Amino acid sequence: YGPLAMVISVFTGFVAYVASMPRTEGTLPRYRGRLDILLGRTFRVSKSSPDFLSNNNVSLALFGDKMVVAYRSAETHFASSSARITVATSTNLEDWTETWQHSTGKHDLREVFLWEFNHRLFLYFCRLAPNKGGFAPKGMSWTSTKNLKVWTDPSFVGRDTEITWDVKVHDGVAYKVGYTGNHYSDKAVMSVVFDCSRDGENWKPVGKDGVVYRGGVSEVSFAFTAAGDLVAIGRNEDGDDTGFGSQLFFARKEDLGSWKALNISLPYRFDSPRMIVLSGEVVVFARYAAHLYPFVPDWMPLLLQKLGNLIAYSSRPKAAAVYSVSLPADGQDVWPDEPIRLIRRFEDSFGDTGFFSVAKMCDDSDDFVVANYASPVHSHSTWFFGQVYASDIHVCRCVPVWR
Repeated sequence: YGPLAMVISVFTGFVAYVASMPRTEGTLPRYRGRLDILLGRTFRVSKSSPDFLSNNNVSLALFGDKMVVAYRSAETHFASSSARITVATSTNLEDWTETWQHSTGKHDLREVFLWEFNHRLFLYFCRLAPNKGGFAPKGMSWTSTKNLKVWTDPSFVGRDTEITWDVKVHDGVAYKVGYTGNHYSDKAVMSVVFDCSRDGENWKPVGKDGVVYRGGVSEVSFAFTAAGDLVAIGRNEDGDDTGFGSQLFFARKEDLGSWKALNISLPYRFDSPRMIVLSGEVVVFARYAAHLYPFVPDWMPLLLQKLGNLIAYSSRPKAAAVYSVSLPADGQDVWPDEPIRLIRRFEDSFGDTGFFSVAKMCDDSDDFVVANYASPVHSHSTWFFGQVYASDIHVCRCVPVWR
């Protein structure tokens, strides 16, 4: 039976390979407005190293006359005590000079975030226990610089298990959003926390205790509208009584600590979202998945839904995209039907990808720069394969155009 078994194995593998070729068209509605987003040439920022194949968790900022990028490097995507953070600068996107590196030798380091406030460039990053079986946050740290040459010693900030995901400066005040809780546990209850600061170092809750949502939401990004209201999006991976997928939030400028969430989560996962305002329109850069996230029927126990959804999601291909967000009408807190629409996908972004950062370009143009990481794999490679394979940091110009 040896030759027959070999023939059957080869034939089965061939059929599986051919079956993977057709691309599944997503069910997310397409954007039909006047905004278009053009992308320029792509440049690689991270350097090849056999010991640090995984370069991910990137953040980008304009500081002075230079673009600044920070990213994590380790053996794989998963937690490692050898993880390090690298900061590099450039004036043309093509040539990058490393200016700072940090590693503790005891913690995994990730979720880097660069932001400028009061002529200082801050770098926030998370420390995690080096547990290759999961992610156990040990709190946030920050460092800052005034000249990109000398960085302060990292200091702790925030709550014990907090992971800061986004920071915005509005009307001279810095606002940050993060999440705390037992992420990925069988009875996970996450708290989305919202704080403000006038110096970038000392933070106080917005509202009573800063908690604006409790449930399964993590990775939250936000923006301020032209009217001064707040809009936000968060990944609902752990699930709650609103379902699985993603949540949208809205808060009036008069009460920024009271976030109103959707009654039912959107059935799409917008991982690692970065929400910004481009040419007056709110957009989100995030991971792209063609399939709806809820895979397991909602009548099954929540834990089985969580496990089944995550397994199905991890075994399918991923890409990267930018989306348009339609806001609630003036004077109302009701979201329109189909509030998120696909503007475009990014070429050559496959495997483990879709972790964006966006900043203005360091020249006289009105261009933006987009940073992302991606695996050098085929488009039909699964997300999990990308996580255990190599990945690199790339940047390109991003030009919003009104048609």
